[in-house]
Amino acid sequence: MERSQPFLLRCTHGRLALELRLLPAGQDWQLLLTGGDAHIGAVILAEPANALPPEVPEAMSAHTAGGRSRPGVMSDTASSGTEDGVRLHVLRRTGHHDDKAALPLARDYCRALKATVCVSAGIHYDHISREEIDTVLALARMLGACGLRRLRRLQENDHADSERS
Repeated sequence: MERSQPFLLRCTHGRLALELRLLPAGQDWQLLLTGGDAHIGAVILAEPANALPPEVPEAMSAHTAGGRSRPGVMSDTASSGTEDGVRLHVLRRTGHHDDKAALPLARDYCRALKATVCVSAGIHYDHISREEIDTVLALARMLGACGLRRLRRLQENDHADSERS
């Protein structure tokens, strides 16, 4: 597959517009999901759970705040866990909820591509309604699905090309 080329997908619904940029990083992928006033509100790192040692080094699992160590806590807005064979590391900016759109993308891309995937997300619309938030989440899922289909087609074409060689 020609992995050296990043690509961009866009989707709109009324005043809502989202962009998903996919950038290859060796065998891994960096995704940037933005909409409205773009920013970084959350970063999700997803990696295949079987690619990691079963224990996490102490230096990574303890956070020191005010001279006290809190084992297992990296920060008040960070978390880690394993879901369906994917280890997820979630870093959310205080007061932001962009992880709601980013986490499914990170998990799905990691699982489908069997690669480490980092999704940075920042979507902001002034005076957004609950219905519009639901629409943003649906648009993000749709963009994610379109991107995966495109990557699979590229993989299939690459596989067919290598068989002909």
